[in-house]
Amino acid sequence: MSIDPRTPVLVGIAQSVDRTSEPGQGLSPQEMMAAVSRAAIADSGGHDVAGAIDCVTVVRLFQDSGFGTPFGKQNNLPHAVATRIGAEPKRTLYGPVGGNSPQMLVNYFAQAITQGDHDVVLLTGCEPLRTQARALKAGLKLDWAEDSPEPAEQWPEKTTYASPHEIRHGIAMPVNIYPLFENALGARYGRDPLAHRRAIGELMARFTEVAAKNPYAQLPVARTAEEIITPEGDNRYIGYPYTKYLNANMFVDQAAALLLMSTDAADRLGVPADKRVYLHGNADTHEKILVTERVNYHSSPAVRIGAAHALKQAGVTPADLAHMDIYSCFSSAVEVAADEIGLRHDDPRGLTLTGGLPYFGGPGNNYSMHGIAEVAARCRANPGAWGLVFANGGFLTKHSFGVWSTTPKAFARTDPASYQAEIDAMPSPAFTEKPEGQGTVETFTVVHDKGVPAFALLIGRLENGTRFLAQIHENPGALIDVPVIGRKIQVKPTDTVNIATLI
Repeated sequence: MSIDPRTPVLVGIAQSVDRTSEPGQGLSPQEMMAAVSRAAIADSGGHDVAGAIDCVTVVRLFQDSGFGTPFGKQNNLPHAVATRIGAEPKRTLYGPVGGNSPQMLVNYFAQAITQGDHDVVLLTGCEPLRTQARALKAGLKLDWAEDSPEPAEQWPEKTTYASPHEIRHGIAMPVNIYPLFENALGARYGRDPLAHRRAIGELMARFTEVAAKNPYAQLPVARTAEEIITPEGDNRYIGYPYTKYLNANMFVDQAAALLLMSTDAADRLGVPADKRVYLHGNADTHEKILVTERVNYHSSPAVRIGAAHALKQAGVTPADLAHMDIYSCFSSAVEVAADEIGLRHDDPRGLTLTGGLPYFGGPGNNYSMHGIAEVAARCRANPGAWGLVFANGGFLTKHSFGVWSTTPKAFARTDPASYQAEIDAMPSPAFTEKPEGQGTVETFTVVHDKGVPAFALLIGRLENGTRFLAQIHENPGALIDVPVIGRKIQVKPTDTVNIATLI
């Protein structure tokens, strides 16, 4: 079958994990990514590949996403990787914050390759937080600093995910926000709180079973639903209804790399046909950016519209998919995505190939690069089968989709603005920063400090429908495992945060 020589193709995949190194002995991020990049190049089966790479892109690390650099900063991580693997790219790019980044960057570079802007692109990323945390705990000082002749090009778009008002009330970290979605989902499904906790335990127990068999998992341990949801010992509540075992685990030493190139380059470099995986469908969408602007807290119009576009572009339906990796930082992300794509939570095909961010590991913005590698490997092993990657960034905010197959197909890309417009046009509820009077609970969570209830964070509606944020400080633990959504509350503003009480 003849195909446009500019058609982009994924030809190299690699993953790595370190579970065993002693404190201070783990690799620096530069070395982690160089090693996995060499493996991806070797995986392609081509010759003289490193010398043909014209762009190296690194997915942004946590250290540059607001978490700090205790062991020194690097001004050009893509260049640091390139010098170690013998590449001399004309472009070195550092990606944005967001777990959607790996699939979003694949979509972007697939278009760039099609247009002739690039020919061979290496994407890589990692997180060394396990090594970092263990070294800090042991009082060791590592030297990861590295200066390159020129700084990396920075991805131009930067998103502000929360307003100052939201941050004051506790909408700042994912551990406080995804529980808001989870409790809204439980009410939407018509479950009492205990029944919903059991359901999410059963869902995520299936993820642990996949992680237990994955050679690249940071924590390859199968757990029962009861073990996952029971708040005892080290498995304390973080943000109700999530225990520690229901939170993404960022303390990992994991890396991944992908090698993309034009079909012409693949032919020239001798890449075997059985290494090639094609991107048949793609999409990038985002919700209303601020959590307080969302249409509701139990659905995702952007996932529904983005997934439908990518699947339609590929010419398939959810029933045609053989392999799926659904972003899984928290169970609510899985449930919302499954609902919007049209998948059962207990789909026998499985919703993860890695085992999920709480169990396989949550290597920051780079998790979905592992998902892409897993889907590509399954597609290679089952020629003609269809695979789907759903990647999510922020607070269920940004979404990227890829539909993959070994069947050759020319690449197509629709301007995301054409379908994003429908999402942007959806009205948000009126919002006030200074609510006063009676209202109802729209959703909530109980934020914990070392396993002890600290305060309840809630989103409510005044009697006229206006949305607001508030906290409950008086006995927040009383809201655990009892029906709360829809309850009447009294709310008033203060000099710091809005305070609510149950009526």
